[in-house]
Amino acid sequence: MAQVPPSTNGPLQGQPSASAMNVALCRAIAAHDPRAAIRGRDTLAELMLDDAARASLKDPAIHSLILKKVTAFAPGTYEYFIARTAYLDAVVEQALRDPMPQIVLLGAGYDTRAHRFAALNGATTIFELDTPATQQHKRSLLARAGVADPERLVYVPIDFTRESLADTLARAGYAERELALFVWEGVTYYLSPQAVDQTLDAVRRHSPAGSTLCFDFMIAASDLADRFGAQHARNAMQATYTAEPLGFDLEPGAVADFLAARGFRVVEHLATADLERRYLTLEDGTLAAPMLDLFGLVRAVTQG
Repeated sequence: MAQVPPSTNGPLQGQPSASAMNVALCRAIAAHDPRAAIRGRDTLAELMLDDAARASLKDPAIHSLILKKVTAFAPGTYEYFIARTAYLDAVVEQALRDPMPQIVLLGAGYDTRAHRFAALNGATTIFELDTPATQQHKRSLLARAGVADPERLVYVPIDFTRESLADTLARAGYAERELALFVWEGVTYYLSPQAVDQTLDAVRRHSPAGSTLCFDFMIAASDLADRFGAQHARNAMQATYTAEPLGFDLEPGAVADFLAARGFRVVEHLATADLERRYLTLEDGTLAAPMLDLFGLVRAVTQG
């Protein structure tokens, strides 16, 4: 469920991220969800799948079976991906409309926002950062499908374990005196606390006050007992993504102070109930399904 390898020794180096592909799978399933109110908008995600998997999504019976398997892996995970994707879609769309001069996708994985929202992009440079293996795999899949890269998209391969984020961005043309939106999706929980601090410090020091950072975080293990699906999902992630071990989590009540100490002001902090209400409510007002209660989403701005 992440798009960046851990900050320690990298067994993931040289191969695409398996968890990033599972995110793409969930987004592809969501784009064919029969419930229009919560249907996902990432119609390009299925291009990351093999031909058989892509064809199966169009068969309602098989689509239902796939969704059951995903739910069995970790109940509420599918719903979380629907909500997280929808929220960050809206953030990116607004940044393109403003327009924000720069958008930086930290650990882009199989993200397709630069392509899906290309028609909105008249003045924003989008930098996609990820490991060379994952990034090249994504690019090859898009090319195979005949999807051209938009003009203002810059791919930035990076070894997050060895290369400086600031230096790598600068070489790619990033302008640190111009406002930027940083999207850090599905990443922090696979990093060490030190790596999280280093990234936050780089974003704060190399972007002007008022730049925005959006990221999700895993709720600390000490607070999981009564949260829907939380311990089950955490165990499943640890068992499945052995090349991407869990490393960072955060108490929900500590988010504002944690970020303030690092030079950020929280603008929005969405918990499970907030995300369910916004993105998982059907036309009749009922909840489509409970969302995994293991993550929070934060939008914060850099302070001078």
